[in-house]
Amino acid sequence: MTFQEAEQFLYSLTNLPRKEYMTDSKDCAEYLPRVQFFLDLLGNPEKKIPHYIHVTGTSGKGSTVNYIHQILLVAGKKVASTTSPHPTSLTERWKVANAFMTKKEFTEIMDVLIPLLDEYIRTSPYDMLSYFDLTTVIALYYFAQKKVGWAILEVGCGGTYDATNVIPYKDVAVITNVGLDHMHLLGNTKQAIAKRKSGIITCPCTVFTAEQTPIIRTIIETHAKTQHASMHSISKKDMKDVQVNLSGTSFVYKGTAFQTTAIGAHQSMNASIAIEVARSIGIDEKSITKGILQTSQTLRMEVISESPLIILDGAHNEDKMKTTVDTLRQLREHHKKGNIYIINGFSGDKDIKKMISQLATLNPKAVACTRNTVNHFRKVASPKDIAYLWNTASDARTHIFLSPKDACLWAQKYVKKHDILLVTGSLFVSSEIKDFF
Repeated sequence: MTFQEAEQFLYSLTNLPRKEYMTDSKDCAEYLPRVQFFLDLLGNPEKKIPHYIHVTGTSGKGSTVNYIHQILLVAGKKVASTTSPHPTSLTERWKVANAFMTKKEFTEIMDVLIPLLDEYIRTSPYDMLSYFDLTTVIALYYFAQKKVGWAILEVGCGGTYDATNVIPYKDVAVITNVGLDHMHLLGNTKQAIAKRKSGIITCPCTVFTAEQTPIIRTIIETHAKTQHASMHSISKKDMKDVQVNLSGTSFVYKGTAFQTTAIGAHQSMNASIAIEVARSIGIDEKSITKGILQTSQTLRMEVISESPLIILDGAHNEDKMKTTVDTLRQLREHHKKGNIYIINGFSGDKDIKKMISQLATLNPKAVACTRNTVNHFRKVASPKDIAYLWNTASDARTHIFLSPKDACLWAQKYVKKHDILLVTGSLFVSSEIKDFF
């Protein structure tokens, strides 16, 4: 089997009828049991990984996973982590030490899984596993094969019924924050969403959150108490001297100075969560400081050119977009004379009106509205609809391109060396456009 055949087989399973968490979160009783059923067939790789760190949250969870991964790597730990969604290649979902899974490794794993999937569909009382279920199974099998000591799992959506919550134990549970995203699945209020995210607290682990709203923290703490888990909050009051520029972000947390190459004041909060997690499991301060500095945050306000200033960003909900807009305002201090141009694309299930309203406050000169063409399974917002919303929210000129490459060519024609080009709204659009610069 080739990599392409293995990849297509995994994707093809989405055409089987099933109860799907991402479309039906009301009756969730079978989602975790079906994953467990398959793991049992596979020999329970989830039980062969000694330590887990489980991370959820509306925004910042991917960055937090990256920080924790790098800190543990610097400290000499055999560490692995998951990322969802993958920006460009499927194999970017699974990382051990400094390397993503290779195409050869993925193909070999699928050779193992396919016969067991036949056995599963013949013997299981449940529906076929979902795409995300299987990417989680692949992670657990791969990490067990690699004999990792620590696995850091990023939740796909919510917490309680997410496939990653199948793990039998965990040392640390992280809830970065709670905002309004995936409301059709998790609930229409922050309180309802907080309850779902708190569902990753399943044992007497150590819990960390950077949620600043007292009523939401209380919901998390109440659930933690039911599991005899200790709860710790990261407060903005402990953050001092946050400085942001094109080289990254520096800050002082509880009296200690840190530097990250990631851009944005919000990254100081993500890094501080990782700092507390690392301290809780006995990592030394030197490794923590070095790990924070060495962490790269791809497609998170990633600068790929300074003249003109070109920033690739994957903000795709209201909370993330706020940090993107706030950060760009800070960076604008260094580019006061230039104009702002935006290349914009969104997934089809997002509240794009609110995010466009946020972006409109930047007063861009022109906006290219496009879509991702690399992920055929992710429905996109129509570039025409995006342009319509921009026309109602801003005086910026709008241009519509079905191909991100054409949007990029447009930008190369009009964006001058003192200008700023922001690509945002979708990890997939930003990753696709990255290849054109």
